[in-house]
Amino acid sequence: MKGLKEFIFCGLVIVTAALSFSCTGQGWAPVQVREDKEYGKVRGAFRHRWWNYYERGLSFAEGQFFPEALSDLEQAIRQRGRDQRRARTYGMHFIDYFPHREVGIISYETGDLNTAKKELELSLSHFPSSKARFYLDLVRKASIEKSGKEVLPPRLTLGLKTDEVWTRDDPVVLSGLAEDEHYVAGIAISGVPVFFEGAQKRIPFQQSLNLPQGRHAIKVMARNLLGKKTRRSVVIHVDRDGPVVALEELHIAPATPFNEVTISGSIYDESGISHLSVNGEPIPGPEGVEFPFTHRLAVDTDSLELVARDQLGNQTSASIPLASSSLSYRPVLLASARSDVAYHLVAGLFSPRDTDPPIIRIKGWADRQTVYLEKVYIEGLVSDESNVETLTVNKSPVLRHKGRHIFFSHMASLEEGENVLTIEARDEAGNGATRTLTIIRCIPKALQFAERLSLTAFPFEQRGQVSEACLAFQDNLIDALVDQNRFRIIERDKLDAILEEQKLSRTKLCDRQTALRLGKIVAAQCIVTGSIVESRTGIEAVARLIDTETSEILSTQDVYDEVKDIAALRGLAEGMAVKFHRDFPLVDGLVVERKGEYIFTDLGHDAIKLQRRLIVYREEEMKHPMTGKMVGSDNVILGGARVTQVMPEMSKAELWGPKMDGVMPLDRVISE
Repeated sequence: MKGLKEFIFCGLVIVTAALSFSCTGQGWAPVQVREDKEYGKVRGAFRHRWWNYYERGLSFAEGQFFPEALSDLEQAIRQRGRDQRRARTYGMHFIDYFPHREVGIISYETGDLNTAKKELELSLSHFPSSKARFYLDLVRKASIEKSGKEVLPPRLTLGLKTDEVWTRDDPVVLSGLAEDEHYVAGIAISGVPVFFEGAQKRIPFQQSLNLPQGRHAIKVMARNLLGKKTRRSVVIHVDRDGPVVALEELHIAPATPFNEVTISGSIYDESGISHLSVNGEPIPGPEGVEFPFTHRLAVDTDSLELVARDQLGNQTSASIPLASSSLSYRPVLLASARSDVAYHLVAGLFSPRDTDPPIIRIKGWADRQTVYLEKVYIEGLVSDESNVETLTVNKSPVLRHKGRHIFFSHMASLEEGENVLTIEARDEAGNGATRTLTIIRCIPKALQFAERLSLTAFPFEQRGQVSEACLAFQDNLIDALVDQNRFRIIERDKLDAILEEQKLSRTKLCDRQTALRLGKIVAAQCIVTGSIVESRTGIEAVARLIDTETSEILSTQDVYDEVKDIAALRGLAEGMAVKFHRDFPLVDGLVVERKGEYIFTDLGHDAIKLQRRLIVYREEEMKHPMTGKMVGSDNVILGGARVTQVMPEMSKAELWGPKMDGVMPLDRVISE
């Protein structure tokens, strides 16, 4: 009996020791050493939990001890099977947990392409990550190369009927479809990449192009995983000007009870002529780009209303007063870019011969004027006894044909603040004239950059052997966010001053609670923080945009690349800034209903997300006090709102702000 007790006691000691070792040590897997560095270690006690196995598996993989890494990762998967961003370990501790992704990467490195493909696709189905997409593309490329099959370039189809088109659209939208059984890996329009993540067999794309008046050659390229390319070119003619109408003769013969009017001249438009009428009576036969006409009609009014339209719908119109007696007019040239233009010719339009320089008249504009518009149409008349030979607006030619009386239009894009437009005309005799307009563009209050969501970026937590290049990632990200012009970025100097005042080092900002507290101090509505992990194979950066008021994570974005130099890190930062911009589009909508402290808007799930901030405002149309010309709309901010519910066709938001009691249906909202 004594021997049995001693045997049991010894067994208990052994079991206790084993349990103690397993709970406090590194488990049963031995630490591995390569180039004087240990792999297979974890921080703290190894308690045989899924996060212990995952951490140790990553360490083994970093040292290229792949069998040990796979064993630990598979053990982690048995306990927790789904890849996830911010998986909770214990208490309020979280880790980014991607065991299937890491098994896929190891399988790729060891040549098991089938397992690699399966695990990476499974990881993406659980939680998409840039790193998984990156390696899945490598697996696909390796599989295609291993098959030895012939690889053709992608198929590229553009959503245009011909390779040369005319349009008046603003902006011009170019759409298309790239297809390849071996996966489309890149699309570029005029050298600018179309953003998408991960190679796909079929990628529809659509890009808005801000094209000015004139001819534009656009090149589109699609590339597959093996680098085979297909190129397409299309010529887009942008025409937003109406036809040019040159009146050569206008003769009035009094008759009873009507006057008989004979009008002759020519009409010209590069996109083709579709319509010409006088007093609503169509003149038959206009076709092609230039059309001479002579038309006789009886009129019982004191003016002729002439309308010319091109194939795109651009219109030129003029109101020509008639005298009671027979008159013969000298040639007159009419041109317009807008559909609603109606010029009223004064009685002295065709004045006796003189030797003065051209006279420049601008319709509806004072020499100095404030507007709330992005673009304006300048409409005017240049008159001269001899033919006007040149006419420019800010050095851009307007004149198509010479003429004594030229009606012109010019669309001008405006920058915020003062914009100087200079109209210059010169006649055949060399006499010149200049007219200068100063147009001040004001941005309506709710659209001003100062009202956009404010944020600041804090230093990222560094994991692994982070190089000097990685340390510059935060600065690169801030610069990239500024370039996107979507968010209002808190100045770095202000943040540094507060850090000094709070006696905190920049490394303390890796702590989320500290970052949130300082975000409120610097008056940032959101902070961007995250981690940057440099491993043997590449660099992964994960960023989270957090609301400082609610502490809620509004967006998580990640980027990955195997290249580690400074240029690559800059590219990663730019990619992350683009992702945040795409996740926070600037969208506006309408208040459709008000219920107490809540409003319902027409922004559905395809436009807005939960917890996003809105500005509620009311538009006020603005007119010039002297000319009566509409100069856009200003607005008054009534308050703010936070989206609390999103439905397919509408959303619900909670109001706040001093003027929220005045919010009513038909007011507007825009994302902050």
